[in-house]
Amino acid sequence: MNEITTDEFLIRAEAVRLRRSDDGGVVLIRDGREQSVGRITAAYPLTHPRRLVSLRDADGQEVGLLDNVKDLDADSRQIVRQELDRSYFMPRIMDVVDLREELNVVRWDVQTNKGPRTFLVRNVRRNVRRIGQRRFVIKDVDGNRYEIRDWITLPSAAQKLLEPYL
Repeated sequence: MNEITTDEFLIRAEAVRLRRSDDGGVVLIRDGREQSVGRITAAYPLTHPRRLVSLRDADGQEVGLLDNVKDLDADSRQIVRQELDRSYFMPRIMDVVDLREELNVVRWDVQTNKGPRTFLVRNVRRNVRRIGQRRFVIKDVDGNRYEIRDWITLPSAAQKLLEPYL
């Protein structure tokens, strides 16, 4: 069995380019060769979304880890950002209109930067995750994620509603 070395697995951003294929897919160009990329995901999507970005082929096999998006050329950087934004769509909660709990399911009525949303959260302890002192990520029953960047900056009525859950 062939072992892949770290040097082969880590993709240096300065040494590659990405382009869109005719069908809108992503193509990795390195060492003069082109390879189709089926999916782009961040290894650390919440804390370092633009570092160590995983490139996978159409079968889900990892092609390698891109070391740092900021070191890509502008066009390639734009493609990676578009793909990551599509994968990690996470509306930011700007206000909490209402929270109602019934049988361990909490109904959230919120105002986000993408408009009003209503969603359900089961097992709040597991699905409301603290990131740092004031930032939270909430995962609903459908797997969608919502972000509260700084809960102290929310209106005071929203803070009162949130206190029991944070």
